[in-house]
Amino acid sequence: MKAAFGALLVLSFLTACSKEPGEGGRALITGTVLRQDINNNTGQPTGDPYPAQEEKVYIVYGDNSFYDDDLDTDPDGKFEFRWLRKGSYTIFVYSECPTCDAGTEVKRVTVEVNDRKEVVQVPTITIANW
Repeated sequence: MKAAFGALLVLSFLTACSKEPGEGGRALITGTVLRQDINNNTGQPTGDPYPAQEEKVYIVYGDNSFYDDDLDTDPDGKFEFRWLRKGSYTIFVYSECPTCDAGTEVKRVTVEVNDRKEVVQVPTITIANW
């Protein structure tokens, strides 16, 4: 009986120490969101992409089915999710899409934080502006 209790105690201690992706670490995920103007008549890009100011950026921790946090981009279209633990993260933003049923589409990037102090740079995300 004592051996079973001891094994259970050790097992619960080990599982309690495993950290899921999310807040509580020292890692950082950073990136940039750009906006691309689209010609309403032709559907073709016009001009160069420019910083998407005050654009909502969402983060999903691990395999959660709903976003865990969000923030707005700064005037340069940049964002930073701070204080993260090791694990998998999905970053996403909504882009205008007049041919999509909802009128928007999701632009999504999945990244991995492998070190507790790592800075992960997300590839630039470009959204449409119709």
